[in-house]
Amino acid sequence: MKNNYRTMGRLLSILYKILPFFIGIYCYFPVFARQDRVYPFLDAVYSSIKLYSGSTESGIPVGGLLQIARFLALAATLNLLINGLNKMTDIINRVKLLDFNTTVVYGDSVYAGYLFENLELKQRIRGEEKFIDSAERYVLMFSSDARNLAFYNRNYESLKSKNVYIMLENIARQNIENPLITVFSISENCARQYWKDYPVTHSEKVAIIGFGNVGKNILLYGLQMNLIDPGQHFVYHIYGNGAEFRREHTELAQMKPDEIIFHDDGVYEFAEMESFDRIIICGGKEADHNIEIAGRLLTAAPLRHQIYVYAPNGDIISSILGNDRIICFGTAKETATPEIIFNGRSMEAARRQHEFYQKRYGGTPWEKLDSFKRYSNVSSSDYMHTINRLLEQGVSMEVIAELEHIRWNRYHYIHNWKFGPVTDSIKRVHNCLIPFAELSEEEKRKDVEAIRSKIRQD
Repeated sequence: MKNNYRTMGRLLSILYKILPFFIGIYCYFPVFARQDRVYPFLDAVYSSIKLYSGSTESGIPVGGLLQIARFLALAATLNLLINGLNKMTDIINRVKLLDFNTTVVYGDSVYAGYLFENLELKQRIRGEEKFIDSAERYVLMFSSDARNLAFYNRNYESLKSKNVYIMLENIARQNIENPLITVFSISENCARQYWKDYPVTHSEKVAIIGFGNVGKNILLYGLQMNLIDPGQHFVYHIYGNGAEFRREHTELAQMKPDEIIFHDDGVYEFAEMESFDRIIICGGKEADHNIEIAGRLLTAAPLRHQIYVYAPNGDIISSILGNDRIICFGTAKETATPEIIFNGRSMEAARRQHEFYQKRYGGTPWEKLDSFKRYSNVSSSDYMHTINRLLEQGVSMEVIAELEHIRWNRYHYIHNWKFGPVTDSIKRVHNCLIPFAELSEEEKRKDVEAIRSKIRQD
């Protein structure tokens, strides 16, 4: 039955392409015959072919039937041109696929467009409805998690052995065990890049206004990257409903000496904003509302420091307000470049770090690591930005090793691990989740050696 429908469709496609030609002969031939032309039929054939360019014979009335033929002919010509361009595109894509580094980008999000434009011209293909086989890697960046997962599911047989990068905002990458699938999140990229671009230099009182995906990741990455002194005391005030977040992260009390204070009603007094060292406005889906919040703060409170505003559409907020104390972050340029999406440098540094540790002390090869341990190494690699700044300030290797241990602890606490005398990954228990001072001398030495190794490799 399907074959019959397919055959009928092809016949109809051919019919509507040639029908204008025969209608043209039917309309033109009698007119040319009455005009006593030498070759009226050949003239009718020529005039019928001209219909495909949208032209009709001058001096001959264009009746209803001939007008229909003219429009059908133009439609057929346009269809042929589109098919020709598609064939040309297919040929160009096949040539590109000869390069082993070709990337196919699927998706309708603005981030997909930005990523595609910033890939090497000869190594990029914009995927449409048709699946393109034989590429080195595939990137799925549709506007919702559901659409990305639906595309992967629909093309599973073709993608199951490929390197696939999937943009997912609500599914943690630590839950994806397939080593060929890399999950990335724009809100994670935004938070990671924010703390790299605007690092801390001393203990701060931080206000995070808005607690969607961006706000949650700003907090989580801040806890892991803002480690500059074992005796520091950061205080993070969260203005937004954090009840679900606290249910998901049960060990937040272990972030000492830092504090996290939740204001679930999202209400803040303008006067108290003056006491903060850093204000980050990062409404998630309500990003357009951020300009209103920033404007109110500037009007109502004599703030001492810059206000950081999540602005995925660019720095229009600071332009509108005309205030140099407004700093925008989170644009596609900061969250969707090839370097950030593929995160090759951090992944490679994480792999080298793990291989150093494995060579010295044994353990599981990188290729067989579960996602949790793999991304623990990535978190450590991200922390190198802070380590390098501390080294420039003359901080000792022992202190940096202690801070790295605190970061390692926090990564585990964020994922609800607890201390236990016997390590058990199933129960999420580890015997090293203790203060650095309580570690054995051997464990301390391992941490210092790991830091030295990272510095040499960086």
